Amino acid sequence: MSNKYTSIKVGVISLLSIFLLYYGINFLKGVNVMSNARVLHSYYNEIAGLTEGNSVTIKGYKIGTITNISFDNERNNELRVEMNIEDDIQIPLNTVAKIVSFDLMGTKGISFVLGDTSALVVSGDELIGDIEISLQDEVNAQILPLKNKTEELIGSIDSVMTVITTVLNKDARESLSKSLISLDETFTTLSETMIIVNKMVQENQENINSMMTNFSSITENLNSSNSEIKNILTNFSSFSDSLAKADILSTLNKIDAITYKINNGNGSLGKLVNDKELYENLKSASKELDELITDMKLHPERYVSFSIISPQNKPYVEPKID
Repeated sequence: MSNKYTSIKVGVISLLSIFLLYYGINFLKGVNVMSNARVLHSYYNEIAGLTEGNSVTIKGYKIGTITNISFDNERNNELRVEMNIEDDIQIPLNTVAKIVSFDLMGTKGISFVLGDTSALVVSGDELIGDIEISLQDEVNAQILPLKNKTEELIGSIDSVMTVITTVLNKDARESLSKSLISLDETFTTLSETMIIVNKMVQENQENINSMMTNFSSITENLNSSNSEIKNILTNFSSFSDSLAKADILSTLNKIDAITYKINNGNGSLGKLVNDKELYENLKSASKELDELITDMKLHPERYVSFSIISPQNKPYVEPKID
């Protein structure tokens, strides 16, 4: 009898121990096994350090805990997060379960962003999953531009140091010194040139003023003669139009025909040009006629005589041709 009682006692103690162990584990996870809780779930591509037992809140008020996190092979290995939610909380079906950081230490949890639909979730429903940008990500986003500018500044400083190192080189210093001396000489020459030019301008100021006055006078004359210039241009335009309308080609053809006849000895002018004997006879006759006229001018009494007062005719003497 005592053995049977002992066995029952051991069994009861074992069951009680198992229950207490189960209750204790769930209690440590934040799960109240004695309450009627709804089991909801969401899917995430990554959970940013979320673990089982983390809290589920609405506006900072805890309404449940995360009970299980697992890979779902049927959804491209997305992470399935299951949550136990108090049954007396009304949650719209389009509520978003967002993973957030509860403190600066990075403690993760899920905060419900309540939807606006009238349909409410029941146990087994899926909520839309989302994840908040972490503080580290925000800091990285702010620091990244500063990091890039710092790298650019370091590169610029390196370039400046390279230039300084090059300038401090002995050969470079000598070259720079020679360049500065040459530049100084150039400025000196330019200054002397400006002095000379200024002196020339001062010495020829009257001539320059006179030139400007003459130029102004010419300009005024051109302005006053504007109408005359316009008439000249108009006449020139009319002359150009007349030339354009004239049958110049026909005239040139006629001149060419006349030249051809002259070259071939046709006509009097052609014979005169091409017949050498005729040309010599005409030349001789012209010479004799010239001599006759010269003699008539020198001795008119030989050709015109007045018997009343003139003496006897003098014999003809051939004039001397100088």
